[in-house]
Amino acid sequence: MQKLLLLVAVCCLLTTSLTAQELKKYAEPLASQSPKKYINEALQKNPATTIEAAGLFYNLGLSYSYLNQEEKAVEYLIKSKKLFEKKGMTSVAKDVSLEIHCVIASQEHYNKYSDNFLSEFYNYAKQNESAHRLALAYNEFGKMDLDEWQKDSISNPVKLNHSEKMFKTALQFNKKDSKPGTAAKIYHNLFAVYLFRGKMEKARKYQDTAFVFAKKENNAEEIFTGNYSVGLTYFYEENYVAAISWFKQAEPIKLAYYGQKYQRLLYKKMMESYDALNDQPNRRKYQKLYLDLEAKINDEQQNIAIHETEQKYHLEEKNKEISTLQNFREKFNKNRLVYAVLLFLVFLMALYSFVRWKKVDYYKKKLQTEKLQVQEEKQVIEEVHLKTVEELEKVKKIVTEGHIILKDNTKVYMADLMYVKAEDHYLNLYSKDGKKHFVRGKISDILNELPPNFLKCHRSYIVNTNYINTYGKGAVILKNREKIPVSRNFKF
Repeated sequence: MQKLLLLVAVCCLLTTSLTAQELKKYAEPLASQSPKKYINEALQKNPATTIEAAGLFYNLGLSYSYLNQEEKAVEYLIKSKKLFEKKGMTSVAKDVSLEIHCVIASQEHYNKYSDNFLSEFYNYAKQNESAHRLALAYNEFGKMDLDEWQKDSISNPVKLNHSEKMFKTALQFNKKDSKPGTAAKIYHNLFAVYLFRGKMEKARKYQDTAFVFAKKENNAEEIFTGNYSVGLTYFYEENYVAAISWFKQAEPIKLAYYGQKYQRLLYKKMMESYDALNDQPNRRKYQKLYLDLEAKINDEQQNIAIHETEQKYHLEEKNKEISTLQNFREKFNKNRLVYAVLLFLVFLMALYSFVRWKKVDYYKKKLQTEKLQVQEEKQVIEEVHLKTVEELEKVKKIVTEGHIILKDNTKVYMADLMYVKAEDHYLNLYSKDGKKHFVRGKISDILNELPPNFLKCHRSYIVNTNYINTYGKGAVILKNREKIPVSRNFKF
C-alpha cells in the first residue's frame, strides 16, 4: 500500500483547538466570518489597554490563519501570548500556546518546529488537572507520533501503537469534560491509525463515530474532513467511483480554518481519482484547481518565515532567563555578608543533624548486615536459576533474540525476513536480499515466536506486513513485486 501522506496532512490540519472559555470570550466573530475585513479594521485600531491589545492580536492571529497566512498568524499569536502573560493571565496565555502549536503543526513539509509550545500547554494542564486541556494535549501528542511514524523509511508499528494509546488517553480525559468537538477530532485521528494499518472497515467505523460528534456542534471542518477521509478509504481500495462520491460531499463545505489547504488536498485526490477512471476532462479541471492553490499557498516561503519567528521568540525567552540571573547576581553581591552568615548558620544546623543521623544509621546498619548477606545469597541463586531457564528456553525456540539461527550458524534477522512458507516439515524463509533459507519446524510454532507485524495470511504463509506494497483480492503484493496468496476469510 502506498504511503498515506495526504491523510497525515489532514491530521495536521485538524488543529483548530477548542480552547477554554476564558480564551473564547476574546474571539471576535468577524475574524472567522470575514477575516480580510477584520484585519483591515483591526489594523486601524489603537487599543486603550493591554488586555484589549492582547485580544486584538489574538484575533489577528486567527484571521491570518483562516487565510492560510500562517507566518503572520504565528507572529500575532506570540504577541498576544506575551501581553496576556504580562497581565498575569496565565491560563489564557497557555491556551494561546496551544493555538500557536496548532498553527505551526498545520504546515506541510515543515520539519523544523519543536514541541516547546505544546509542552508548555501540557505542563500547565497537568499541573491544574484540567481534563479538557489534557484531552487536547494528548490528541496533539498522538498526531506527532503519527507524523513520526509516517517519516520512517520502514514504518514502525511501535510508534503507531503509541499513537493509538495517546488518542485513547485523550478520549478518557474528554469523557470527563464532554466536549463533542474534541471527541470528533480524536475519533477522526483513531480513524487515521486504522487506515495506516490497512483496516478500512474499522477505520470507517471510527469515522462514523467522529461524524456523530461533529454534527452535534455543526463543525464544518470535521464534517469536511470526515467526508474526505472516508473517500480516501475507498480510493485506496481502488473503488474510485465511491471515493469521488464522498469527495463531492466535502467539496461544497465552506471552511474558516485553513480552508485553502483543505481544498488543495481534496482537489489533488479528485484529480487522481478521475485520472484512474480515465475521465480526462474532470482530471484536468481538478488539476488546475489544485495547481492554482499550490502556487497561492506557497508552503516553502511560509515555513521559512514561521521558523524565523519561532526562533526569535525562543531567543527572547532565553535572554529573559539570562537577565533574571544577572539581577540575582547583583542582589547577591550587595548582600554578600548577610547571605554568608545565613549560610554558616545553615551549615552548623546541617552538621549537627548529620552527626545525629550517623549515630542512628550506624546501629541500623549493624542490625541489617546479616539480613542483607542472606538476601544477596538468595538473589545470586535465583539469578543463576533464571539464567539456566532462559538458556533452556532459547534452545527450544526457532526465533532467538530477533533472529533465526540456521544449521550453518547463519542468522536471518526479523527486520530482513519478508515472508515464511511452510512445506512438509520445513519452513522456507525468504529475506529481502532475495535469498532463501530453511529450518525444520511447523508454521504454528514459529508464528507464536514472531513479532506482531508478522501475520498468517494463508495456511502455508506468514507475511511481514512491513514489506506489503498493495492489497488485492486473494493476494498481497510485496515491495519486490512478489505475490503472496491470502485466504478467503483472512482480513488484515
